[in-house]
Amino acid sequence: MRSPGSIVRLVLGWLAVIALAIAAGIWAAERERGELIGRLVDMAETCAVSFASDDTFALTGTRADLESDAYRAVKRRLQRLHDVSPAVRFVYLFRSTDQPGRVVFLADSEPADSKDVSLPGDDYPEALESPGLQEILRTFAPTTEGPLRDSFGEWVTAYAPVGDRALPGAPRVILGVDMDSSDWRRELLKQGIASGAVVLLLLGLPMGAWQFLSRERKLSREIRRLSAAIQQSNSAVIITSPDRVIEYANHGCLSATGYKLIELIGQPAGVLLPDDTTVTEREALVDRLRSGESWQGELRLRRRSGDIFPVRGSLSPVRDSSGHVTNIIAVLDDISDLKRTENALRLAREQAESADRAKGEFLAVMSHELRTPLNGIIGFATLLQDTPLSSEQADYADTIRRSGEALLGLTNELLDYSRIDAGRMQLDLQVCSPRQVVEEAVELLSTRAADKQLELLVSIAPEVPSHVMADPGRLRQVLVNLIGNAVKFTPAGEVEVELTATPLAPGAQPRVQLGFTVRDTGIGISVEKQDRLFKPFSQVDASSTRKHGGAGLGLAISRSLVQLMEGDIEVASAAGAGSSFQFKIPARVIEEAVALPTLPRRTAVVISTNSRARRHYARLLERWGLKVHTYENLTRLPAQPDYDVLVVDVPARDAALWPGLLRAHHGLVGVPVVGLVSVSVPGSLRDELRECFRALLKKPLRDSLFHAVLHSVLKP
Repeated sequence: MRSPGSIVRLVLGWLAVIALAIAAGIWAAERERGELIGRLVDMAETCAVSFASDDTFALTGTRADLESDAYRAVKRRLQRLHDVSPAVRFVYLFRSTDQPGRVVFLADSEPADSKDVSLPGDDYPEALESPGLQEILRTFAPTTEGPLRDSFGEWVTAYAPVGDRALPGAPRVILGVDMDSSDWRRELLKQGIASGAVVLLLLGLPMGAWQFLSRERKLSREIRRLSAAIQQSNSAVIITSPDRVIEYANHGCLSATGYKLIELIGQPAGVLLPDDTTVTEREALVDRLRSGESWQGELRLRRRSGDIFPVRGSLSPVRDSSGHVTNIIAVLDDISDLKRTENALRLAREQAESADRAKGEFLAVMSHELRTPLNGIIGFATLLQDTPLSSEQADYADTIRRSGEALLGLTNELLDYSRIDAGRMQLDLQVCSPRQVVEEAVELLSTRAADKQLELLVSIAPEVPSHVMADPGRLRQVLVNLIGNAVKFTPAGEVEVELTATPLAPGAQPRVQLGFTVRDTGIGISVEKQDRLFKPFSQVDASSTRKHGGAGLGLAISRSLVQLMEGDIEVASAAGAGSSFQFKIPARVIEEAVALPTLPRRTAVVISTNSRARRHYARLLERWGLKVHTYENLTRLPAQPDYDVLVVDVPARDAALWPGLLRAHHGLVGVPVVGLVSVSVPGSLRDELRECFRALLKKPLRDSLFHAVLHSVLKP
């Protein structure tokens, strides 16, 4: 293949040759033009001398000349001059007139019956547009013009004066000789092409020969390099005739088979095949190659010693210009070492799979064996707590129960991880309610959040379908893990769980993408440590393991479960700024969302010391059609009530104070009050609070229950 530089040089060389040929052609055409004009002028001058006679000057330039002997003599002489040179089309005589620049015909060389004949006295209408004619009228010296078109055609013309120079003002006789412009151009083109062709041959042939020889040398070098590469290749290269007779074998083939070159050339290709290769197999392969198809795969060959070894490669037919198969080329590689490696890897894989199965079976058996006594320990510890115990005994029993629950959770995580690692984890798809799954997961962690005095908020978008096809158990497991981590690593503030739904592209059945987000105001995770979050048995900070516990399997299992549900999990966090875990999964819609009805157009007041909780409850009530005002505490409430219902978020630490606060506020007389209390509020205090509230709801709230209570309170 030529380099870009050599191609440019080649093109420039040929352009130079062509340019020189064109220049030579133009020069030759110009030279020929000068010679033609010179010959035409010489002819006109010679003819003009012959017409400087009494017959010419006796002509009057009128129709009367047609009957005169002088006109007939001049006419015959013009016709003889015309017949002498085939290149001449017209020969004629003009006489100037009294009008400046105008001439009339005296006679021409055309026969009397010709349509182009000009009669004596005929005006030449193009005289004023003929520069050569005007010049001879002024100077009375020979001139030329053209190619120039007139009413007779397009001509190259030579003019010559007849007789001596006339006196000023006296009529002048001029002879004109016309040559057809097509003949003129043909002569010029012929000379130009001939000269250009000569230059092209003189310069182009040597250049073409040089290029041909250069290409031949380059091809020879490439053939030698290719031949050397094939000869020195470690792959076995064999070329046979269509009848399977070996014509060529490289060094790689001789080295692999142990044959000498003289022992293979001329032998049938079957000498390299094992004896157990059937004739049918051989003929099928040969027929395929003869038909023009290539083959790739594995074969077995036989060495000179009789040993059989595997090879992998390709066999391809070589066609001539007419499409007939002339040769078959085989490129083969000895894969004995590769086969040994594959066998070793297969054996290692089988051993690993056997060990993995043994590990899974061991974990399953051990998990089952561990669960039974652990459930017994947890159950009897719980029963023990319900019996009369001293404070020290109660602490011991609580420690036993919590330790047993932690060990049971770890056992469950190990079993799940072993199933996921072995690829045996399967989803149990069934019709379920996404809203219910979220609410149940939150309720499971509500006590733990209440113990830490954390606000646990749930936000479910109204467009979330009522029922979808999913695995509620695994979905709940992921949510419990994420919410549990949020509660665990949040010393104060809030944990918010959000559920959204986005329609997916239309298909045979409606589908949505469910988005689950768990946000907290906890300790957060630095960006450089986030890559360790989803690795099994990995903790972001080793100190957190001692402080909070855990084996580092929860998030790894959660990500695997989410990926099993065709989704993925993401995290956004910064040290000291809380965390946000989000995962999205596709789900088939079974029942579309059913929106809660709008409440009566009334005004509600929300009181909460937690700003995020205030905004959360206000958005929820506004979605249901209420006008909402929010306040941080009861003291900011207006003295004159202008609202229809009061919603109070009762902090667990101040729950005992609220009955007295409500009774002391005179503006609340007749206003229904709905209280929201934590699950950590004791039952006795909850009973006391019920006397001061129209309704008392346990946090975290279920939207449907909260809506039903407000609807009951606000109905006329």
